[in-house]
Amino acid sequence: MMKRLIAVLLVAACSAQAETIDVPCGQTRGVEAGRKFTDGVLVKTGGGVLDLTGAVLGNAGLEIRDGSVRMAAGAAHTATGRFIRFTVTKTRPASKADHGGTGPQYSEFHLFKDGKPVPFPNGTKAIAGPVGTAEGPEKAIDGNVNTKYYNTQGVPLVLDLGRAVSFDAYSYATANDAIGRDPADWVVSVGEMRNGSIAWQDVGSISNYSAPKKRLAEIGTTFPVALCDVVPFDCPVTVCGQGRLVLVGVNETLENVRGCGLIVLEDSSVAFAPGTAFTGSVSGGNVTYR
Repeated sequence: MMKRLIAVLLVAACSAQAETIDVPCGQTRGVEAGRKFTDGVLVKTGGGVLDLTGAVLGNAGLEIRDGSVRMAAGAAHTATGRFIRFTVTKTRPASKADHGGTGPQYSEFHLFKDGKPVPFPNGTKAIAGPVGTAEGPEKAIDGNVNTKYYNTQGVPLVLDLGRAVSFDAYSYATANDAIGRDPADWVVSVGEMRNGSIAWQDVGSISNYSAPKKRLAEIGTTFPVALCDVVPFDCPVTVCGQGRLVLVGVNETLENVRGCGLIVLEDSSVAFAPGTAFTGSVSGGNVTYR
C-alpha cells in the first residue's frame, strides 16, 4: 500500500512539472522571445504549428505528440555553462611582415550580460593550451591587456569556471603586436560535464571579422550569443508518431532525440550522435550518422 502511494505521488509530481501547449489544426502559435522552459516537460498537442524560435529550452524535455514544432537557428538568447571554449579558426589576412598565418593571439577574453561585464568566478582555470607559460591561456582572463594568450597551433582557449555562468555576449582585446594574429573567424561554445567528459554546445560564430589595428585595446564590439544548437544537448526530445520537428537553418548534432515521428530539415544539416534512439524518418536537408 505504501509503495503504491509513493508511486502515485511520484507520478503526480512529474505530471505537475509538465506544461502542455495545444495548437489546433490549421493554426500557428509562437512564444515570446526569451521564453524559458527549463524544468519539467513541454508537451505539444494539436495538429497545428508551435514555433519555438527564440525560446530557451535549457534542460526541459520536449514531447511532440501531434502537429509540428518549428525551431530556427540564429535567435539571440542567453547561454549558460560551466565551461567556455573560444576557438579561433582564422586570423586576419596579413603579410609575412605582419606575422600573417602564425597563429592567433589576444590579450583578454570577456563575457557580458545585459550590457555589463560578467566577472569570471574566483578559481576559474584555463585547462587547454600551454598553461603556466609566459603567453599561456590564463593570460586571457587575468584582467591585464599587457599580457596575452598566443599559440602558434591555434589551441582553443578552454575555461573551467567551476560553476555555471550565464552570458548573452562576448568580446576580446587585441595583443601587443602582430596584427596578422588578430582573430577573424571563431566559434564560442559552452559545455557541461556528461559521463566524465565535456559536452559542448556552440553558441556563437563569426567570420571575416576585422579587428581595430590599435594594440593592447578592447575591440569596442560585443558579439551576441546566438542559438547555434537549436536542440540543446541536455534537452530530451520525443517526436511521437503523429508529430513533426521542423528545423530551419540548423547545422548541429542531435544527441538526445527519440521517437518514431518525422524530422523536417529546411536549409539544415544534422548529424545523429551514436546511440540516438530516433527510429522515425527525416525529410530534406543533409543527414549523417556518427
